[in-house]
This record gives sequence, structure tokens and C-alpha cells, in this order.
Amino acid sequence: MYLTAKQIAVKATLEAFLNCYIREVNNGNWVKTEDWIKENLTTFLITGNDIVELELPIQGRKYAFEIFYKSKVGKHVVGITLKYCSKKHEWEREDSLVVILTFIQELHLMARRNGCDELASHTDELILRLIESYQTMTRYVEESMAGTRRAYATFIESEQSLVFGHWFHPTPKSRQGMSNWQQQSYAPELKGKFQLHYFEVDKKMITESSSVAKSASDIILQSVMKYIPDFQKSEEVCILPMHPLQAQSLLQQEEMKKALQEGTIVNIGVLGPYYSATSSIRTVYCTEEEYMYKFSIPVKVTNSLRKNQQHELKAGVVMSRLLQKLLFLDNHPSFSMIEDPAYITVDFPHMRESGFEVIIRSNIFTTGKDKGITSIAAIVQDPFPNQRSMLKEMIMTNAQVEDRSVKEVSLDWFDKYWSCSIEPIIRLYDDHGIALEAHQQNSLVDISTGYPERYYYRDNQGYYLSKSHEQVLILTEPRLIETPDLFYEDELIQERFTYYLIVNQLFSVIYRFGADQMLEETDLIELTVQKLSTLEKELKGQGKGFVQSLIHGEMLPHKANLLTRFHDVDELTAELEQSIYQELANPFVVQRKEEEYENALSYTF
Repeated sequence: MYLTAKQIAVKATLEAFLNCYIREVNNGNWVKTEDWIKENLTTFLITGNDIVELELPIQGRKYAFEIFYKSKVGKHVVGITLKYCSKKHEWEREDSLVVILTFIQELHLMARRNGCDELASHTDELILRLIESYQTMTRYVEESMAGTRRAYATFIESEQSLVFGHWFHPTPKSRQGMSNWQQQSYAPELKGKFQLHYFEVDKKMITESSSVAKSASDIILQSVMKYIPDFQKSEEVCILPMHPLQAQSLLQQEEMKKALQEGTIVNIGVLGPYYSATSSIRTVYCTEEEYMYKFSIPVKVTNSLRKNQQHELKAGVVMSRLLQKLLFLDNHPSFSMIEDPAYITVDFPHMRESGFEVIIRSNIFTTGKDKGITSIAAIVQDPFPNQRSMLKEMIMTNAQVEDRSVKEVSLDWFDKYWSCSIEPIIRLYDDHGIALEAHQQNSLVDISTGYPERYYYRDNQGYYLSKSHEQVLILTEPRLIETPDLFYEDELIQERFTYYLIVNQLFSVIYRFGADQMLEETDLIELTVQKLSTLEKELKGQGKGFVQSLIHGEMLPHKANLLTRFHDVDELTAELEQSIYQELANPFVVQRKEEEYENALSYTF
């Protein structure tokens, strides 16, 4: 059946919202479809195996959602939506957006009833961003429908392919602060290219640092001079690139206007090479350049206004120095860290951040080295109707070429993925007390052979250093003493580590195999427990306790993105950059209990 871009986008929006609601607010009443049909009057054809009913008691409403695929670890695939009509005593179809707005109203009324008027006052912000996300997604889908996804795309093609966004977020494609006409150039999904906006700044106002031979200012200048050989500047100034959106914002600030009048900052304008936005929007990439730039931008993406903070600038450089001194990467050649080895910014009086903060990221995916580099998020993204996901396309191609079964190829793919991604990340925490915010988007893999051969981690905002390793790490890299914000208690680290590495990344891969009917989720859950159990015997540090909590803990922490959005929490400015966290039943333990129960039953007959 042909679906329009709007229909695809509204389905994805409902699915993301409903899965958040089920996970964070109300798990609902799950019934097998055949049993539900016997008890309920409906004329609609329902082919999904399950139905989940959700009641909104304050509004006195009840809904039923057809579930085509019920996941143990990931999102459920949703079919038709029904609302119970009490007057007619029957079920009727309901528009998906109306359903979402009704559920948001229930959250609003719940907050009001609980005396939380401040929380209820953020309802308009959630509605605004949800509608904007849906409309934006519709545009991205429309632009992408003509093309097909290639399993072995280049790095930037993969970065530009995420039309649906975060699979457990109510506003996955919110771009609040970016107008429609700006999207064509600056949204990665629309594949635009643009030049950066440059400013000339008095060196007395500059703060910069670098862990490589070149300073940040030299890196920037040499990049410009490649394209403008006769570019000239005095020795008393530096030039700084800015994202055009941020440049427009800076030009409106009073401190900036004052500096322009005094001549300590000169507005040069756009020049130099053309860049493309990566999936984070604010990190920009040019295939010919040695470095990427990560900017602040005046845009709210998912939960946060995206801006670089002082401690993140320092973290990138100091972690680059630390990683160069550790032998871990040498001992794990299929595991890599993309460094942020330099930064530069402008200091304004009485301002912690001026808005000029620029993080310089190593670009190891230049021309010829960019083939087959893709994020886990792109690999597991839902396909368009009548198309295959990137993972399924890969597996089916491998199976045909190698003349092997889909199951054999899938197990080999998962084993390689585990070996280059999950296992070394856990070992890094065990060996050195360094945990990574390794979610789907921060995780890149080289799949140029059709299998994951190498893993790359990126994001200077996502380092968590254990306080139990603090003295050893500072002895290794003394400048860590300047970045106390990098050190956390292990209890908090393991909460975030569990969510990002396991719930967000690993579970997405397990889900994709199951939803694409290549492997059963139960088989991969069992295989994961076996791998964790083997790993547990070899670990000696914090990683051992972490793995034990995964194998034996009744619950796993997860980030509650719907409630974080409903409460209007900006996780980048909140204390400890903390979103709202909840707990979900641990699938590893749940499955083991189900198996034990089935075995016990078998002995009674």
C-alpha cells in the first residue's frame, strides 16, 4: 500500500510518542488480538498479533492500538488506532495527531491534579515542538522518498539519512530556532552545503588550546588559506569561523555590537570551503578538510539548546592528551575514539560563554577514507514502506554473496559488532574508569565489507571518568585537574552507561534484527547474556560490577525523554546535565525467569 510522506511521518510521530508513553507513564493492558476481537465490537480489519489498551481516566477516554511487532527491548510497531465510543458502545478510528494531543492533555491534567502547576505550564512547549517535529519530518521524508538507502554509503550520506530521528523521543525532529528557509542549507537531512561566517578578533580577546602540533587558530587560518591563498591578516588578530545561524545570533548581542564599534572584532562574512551538517546539525564536515568544527547554534534539538560550554572545550583537549598516553587503543585496534583536540573562543567580560566557542574535531573520514562509515542510528533506522532497513539490506546481500543462511550471517554480524563496539567500551571502563555516552548517534562503524570491522566513538560531551580512578588518571594526565566536571561517582556513571550503551545502542540492534525477522530477539538476548557472563569472569574493576548489574539487576535505568520534554528540562544546563531517569524491567532477567517458569511447567505434565 502506498503511503504519502505525511502518512509516513504521522505514523512515525505516533509510534515514537506512544512508545515513550508506554515506557514512561503507563504500560497499558496487553491482549492477544484474537482474544480482544472476541470481547469487543469492531468492523475494522486488525492483523497485528497484539492490542494494547490505554485509558485516560481524567478525561474518561479509552484507546486501543494495534501492534504489528511487540519488542522485548525496543519500540513496538503500531498499526491502526481506535477510540472507544461509550454512546455507541463500539470502537472507532481516531486520527493519530488528535490521539497524541489528547494524551498530552492527560499529562497536563495529571500535573494539575498533583498540584504541579509549574509542570503543567510547559504543555504548550511540548505541543509546539511536537507539531513542528512532525511537519519537519514530513518534509524530510518527502525529500528522501525518491531515493533509496544504500548499505555501503559514505560517512556524510549516512549522517544525512536520519529522517526519523531518535526512536524514543516525542519530538525527534524538532528544530526550534531554525526557520523553514534556513533548513534547506543547514539541515543535514536536506543535504545542503554552506560556507562558514568568519570574524577577525583581537588576540587579546582569544582563549585557545590544542593537544596537537598546530594551534586552533593556525588550523583555522591554514584551512582558509587553502581556498584563498592571498588571504592576509595582521599578527595581532585571529580569525574564527562561525555557523551562519550562530553568526546571525551573535550580531544581535550588545557585547558583540560594542566590539564591532570598537574594532576589536571585524565581521569578515562568508568565505572558505563549503561544509555539510552532520547528524548533530552543529558539527560540520568537509570531505577535503583535516578537521570538522562543532559550533554553538541558537536551535533547540531534542532536549536542549545546542551550545558549547567552557568545560566541554577543555574536556575535548584534555581527553585527547589522556587518550594519547593510554595503551588501550593500541591493544584494541578495532576500536577508535574520534578526538576533539583543539578549541578556540572569544572572551567577553562577565560572560562564561560568549557564543564564539568552537570545538575542532579530527576528521578521519576525508575523501577515500569515508566509504562504509555509518552510525548505528542509520543502520537500525526504520525503512520506508516496501524497502529494507540498512541492516537487513546488508545481511541479505551478505547471505546471497556468501551462499549462507540469513541466520548464520546475522549471528556473525552481531558477533563482529559486539567485538568492536560493546566489549571494548565495557573494558575501557573496567581498565581505566572511563565510560562513554555511546548511544546510537555517537557510535559509528565501518561496514565497508558488509560487517562491522571497526567502531568509532565521538562526542566530547560524553566522557564520564570514575572518581575511584581519579588519582591514577590525573597522574597519567595532570591537566585533568583542570576539568573536575569530568569525574563522577560510579553509581551515576553506571546509570547513564547502562542507558546509553545498553538500552539505547545495543537494544536498538537487537530490536532491528527481530523486527526485520532475521533473528529472534530472545535468541540475541540469550547470546548477550552469554557474552556478558564470559566477560564478567575476565573483568577486575568497575566493569565487573557494571556487568553483574546487567545480568542480575531486576531493573535497568533509562532516560525518560517524554517526561524530560514535558517538564521542559534542558539536559545541558541542568545540574549534572541530568535528564529525568526511570527504570524498566531488565529483559535479560525477565527472559531468564520466563524460561525457568516454562521449564518448571514442563516437569508438572
